[in-house]
Amino acid sequence: MDALSLYIHLDMPYAMTAMWQDARTPALAIVARGDQIETVNPTEYVVRSQSKLDAKYHVTVSRDRWDCDCPFYAETKVACIHIYAVRFRAGFRQASGKESVEPCSRCGSGLVVRDGKRHNRSGMIARYVCRACGYRFTGHDGFQRRRSDPEKIALALDLYFRGMSVRKVSEHFVQVHGLKIDHTTVYRWVVSYSKLASEWMDRQGARTGERWHVDETVVSVNGDPKYVWNVMDGETRFLMATHVSAGRGMDDTRAPLRKAKAVTPDRPMEVFTDGMNAYPRAVRKELSFRVGDRVISPHHRVPSIRAPESNNRIERLHGSEKERIKVMRGFDTDKGTAALMEGFRTHYNLIRTHQALGTTPAVAAGFPELPGFKWHELLKRAAPQPKPGYSEIEIIPN
Repeated sequence: MDALSLYIHLDMPYAMTAMWQDARTPALAIVARGDQIETVNPTEYVVRSQSKLDAKYHVTVSRDRWDCDCPFYAETKVACIHIYAVRFRAGFRQASGKESVEPCSRCGSGLVVRDGKRHNRSGMIARYVCRACGYRFTGHDGFQRRRSDPEKIALALDLYFRGMSVRKVSEHFVQVHGLKIDHTTVYRWVVSYSKLASEWMDRQGARTGERWHVDETVVSVNGDPKYVWNVMDGETRFLMATHVSAGRGMDDTRAPLRKAKAVTPDRPMEVFTDGMNAYPRAVRKELSFRVGDRVISPHHRVPSIRAPESNNRIERLHGSEKERIKVMRGFDTDKGTAALMEGFRTHYNLIRTHQALGTTPAVAAGFPELPGFKWHELLKRAAPQPKPGYSEIEIIPN
């Protein structure tokens, strides 16, 4: 049973669902009514059922995990209209100018208010106070143990993945912001937060189409040739997986397919590749499916770029990658290469508007739109929250 049919069966009359192609439209309708969502606390909400009188569902959030006790979510573990409604309402409030403040890390209370600013070498950082337990903390939004303003870190990543080298990013901060940040610090920010952001992205469960495209290209790592593998959804252009390897053996070919399976609940009916010998077996082992007693492999070999069923979408992706890579003058280590390619994948999916789509691949794959400065908002959501007892948190004397 698909998602739309399950909505019909569990919570929504057919007359309503016939007008909606996915969960986002009815979620927006819930928000528009204005009285359907009740905030219990910053991590718990109550949403009225749209078809059952007096029925209510509880939506909770812990870190980046959203849960709902409605029958649809219990059955599928796919974000339901109630989760979308709460997330959309939060996005609208933030867009309207109301500041979104995380709950107190010590007691979990939502009674957190602004309490001035603190000045350090990177500029002004907001301070907050919890009215329930008296804890005061700086507004690093999960960027603890970084002396620089989180917005500066986000800006460094944005400039880097838009084509500037780490040295030019460092010069930018000196010229524009009057901040002396060494290029090695910029590099560490990019590697660290690229990994963090891509892990958050992969936990969201992208909704992909029936056609996937797989291909590999060559990059230089400390002077040695390495292979970068990519797996892309043809419908949403969402880049599901990237993988760096020294060779093109069977294990290397299967690795990106295995990664792609882990980030989406959907499976392809067709997988397009070039003529490399390892692809048919790798696709069969990782993505084959049963129809009755038959085992079907979705693999399709593309004979040429001029064929009706071409692989040119992922070839264009490789062009974008190499345009970015050419200013790096090669990578230094395998680990750094993998982290930077994950950062490029995150930028491509969540930050950069795709010309053919008119939006980002992530939004096309069911993600909510990131408001405002996208890298900053992304890192706020992805970064771990401060732990009680951290050295920058102090108790206000009575």
